[in-house]
Amino acid sequence: MNIRRNLYAAAAVACTALFSWLALRNVQFAQLWQILSAVNWRWLAGIAFLTLVADLGLRALRWRILLSQAVRAPVGALYRFSAIGLAVNSVVFARVGELVRAVLAARKLRVPVATVLASVVVERLLDVAALLALFVAAASYLPSLVAAPVRNSCAVFLAAVLGGLGFLIWTHGTLRSGGWLECRLRRWPTAHGLAEQLAVGAAVLRRPKALVPTVLLSLALWTVDAVNFWMGACALGLQRFVDFPRSVLMLSWGGVGAVIPAAPGGIGTFEQMVKSLMVRLGASPPEAFACALFIHMTGYIMVTALGLVLLYREGLSLAEVKESLELKPL
Repeated sequence: MNIRRNLYAAAAVACTALFSWLALRNVQFAQLWQILSAVNWRWLAGIAFLTLVADLGLRALRWRILLSQAVRAPVGALYRFSAIGLAVNSVVFARVGELVRAVLAARKLRVPVATVLASVVVERLLDVAALLALFVAAASYLPSLVAAPVRNSCAVFLAAVLGGLGFLIWTHGTLRSGGWLECRLRRWPTAHGLAEQLAVGAAVLRRPKALVPTVLLSLALWTVDAVNFWMGACALGLQRFVDFPRSVLMLSWGGVGAVIPAAPGGIGTFEQMVKSLMVRLGASPPEAFACALFIHMTGYIMVTALGLVLLYREGLSLAEVKESLELKPL
């Protein structure tokens, strides 16, 4: 396990170094400082509201719905766990923040860890679907920026993700004793248990009163994040390059960077991905890098600081979390 973790960390550091070098190419530090020093800090209040209130609040509300069949969870508690999970992702390798928040929620709400983890998996599927939907819409609005094969591939991927969600929702009944899928998975207890937990996590979406607000909250969440990108560009006086559809493309391209192994927080990969798109939008390399760096660091600092404070208020330290992940389950 330690060897695998060390190999991942080495690959992540190598990717961070490579993408950081790519991001810094053609960037004059004097120009970069000039752009960053001219930031209009009045935009920071709006960025902070969207980051710490709207984004995390929408996450908590959606998570509450997904857990509603298992427990009536307080929104405030889910807000805290979401912030802690994002903060841990920002400072620990391998995005283990999702596991940390799931275990914390399971402990505090007194529900099985598997139930909470299933809701987290469903969340991630909803996130992918919502972001793909926004990307396909923005790409269709800006066909000159996104090639038709890319748009079509994303539309097919969106259909596949929605199909996967639909399958999880449908399989809940078939996994009961004597059900169609239960009979076929009976010989593989591990696969059966995993499928059952994921189906339970998605089963809440069988109810329209849960499905509709969950979908709307997912779209609202990523819309808020796209607006945050636009506000970051406005703070640097670069709004001539970025409107809302273009901010959706920037958000999506930054999300692709998050898939690449990197140092905690996606430092380097995010900057290069967003910079490369902004250069296509007409910004100079220093302007593009400054915008990517400002958007990334404002969100990173705010969420990490809030999450670590809330972690300590839960009676835990970051060192204890790391030790628990290395030695035993939290």
